[in-house]
Amino acid sequence: MLKKVLFFILISISLPILSLKNDLIVQDFFNTIINWSGHYIYIKVNETLPRVVVDVEDPDYGKEHTNFNVTEARNKSLRKAKERTLIHIVRTIENLYLDEDYTILKKVHEDESFRERFNQFLLDEPQNLKSKYVNNQVIVESKITFTGKEGLLNYLSVDYGVEEFPEFMKIPKPSSYTGLILDARHLDAKPALLPKIITDHGLEIYSSFLVDKNFAIAHGMASFQKEPKLAMKDSNKVGINPYYVVALNSTGKNNTVFTIPTDDAIKILATEQTRKNLKKCKVIILLKQ
Repeated sequence: MLKKVLFFILISISLPILSLKNDLIVQDFFNTIINWSGHYIYIKVNETLPRVVVDVEDPDYGKEHTNFNVTEARNKSLRKAKERTLIHIVRTIENLYLDEDYTILKKVHEDESFRERFNQFLLDEPQNLKSKYVNNQVIVESKITFTGKEGLLNYLSVDYGVEEFPEFMKIPKPSSYTGLILDARHLDAKPALLPKIITDHGLEIYSSFLVDKNFAIAHGMASFQKEPKLAMKDSNKVGINPYYVVALNSTGKNNTVFTIPTDDAIKILATEQTRKNLKKCKVIILLKQ
C-alpha cells in the first residue's frame, strides 16, 4: 500500500498540471508510464554522478568511473541518463498495442511503409527532455505524446475513413448522442492505439476505417478511463449526452476488439448526428486499472 501511495505522489509531483483522477495509467516493464487517457508516455530516469577524485594518491584517481571535477561528472551522468531515457522510450513505444493483431514492433517488422513512417517519427520526434540535479544525482524526465502534429499517431501508416458505417433498419423516434462510453471494466481487455467496436454479429461500428483521420490524430481514437461517473462528466471528449453501453466481450489476439449488442448498435447509429460524433472520435472506453 505504501508503494502505491508513494507512486501516486511521484506522479502528482512530476505532472502537476494534469488531472490523473480518472486516467488509465499503465507502468510497463521499463518503469515507463503510459497514460491511455491523456495519450502520452512519461519516463523519469535517475543517474548517480560518478565520484570526483582530485587526490593523486587516491587509488581511484584517474579511473574510468571517476572524474576530476563536478562539471565533468555532471556532463557524463547527464549523457548516460539521456541515453537510457531514449532507449526506454523506444522500447515502450515498440511494445504498445497498435490494434487487435499487432504491437508497433511487429507491424514495423512486417509492413515496409509502416516502418518508414515510424522511423521518421524517431528522427523527428522532439525529445522534450528536462533535467535537474538533486544531491549526487541527475534526473531526466521526458514526455512523448500520441496525439497532435508531432505525436506518434501522425507518423503511423494507417487507413483512416475508408469505409462507411453499416446500415441498420430504421427505428421510430431515434435519439442523437454526443458520444459513446463503452464499459469493459469486467473484461480482461487492453488499451490500443486503434481499438475496434463490433456487434455480436461481427459488424464493425467503430474502427480506424470509419473515423476522420484529422480527429483521430488530434484527439486519439478513444480515451481509456476507469470510472463511469467521471467519464459521463467528460464533456470535452463525449459531450453532454453520450450513449452508455456495456461490452459483451473482448476479442482479438491483443484483446482490443470490443463486442456490443446489435440492438445497442442500431440505436447508436440511428442518426446522422451521432455518426458524425463517432467520426470525430468522441469515444471513451472504460477498463479496469
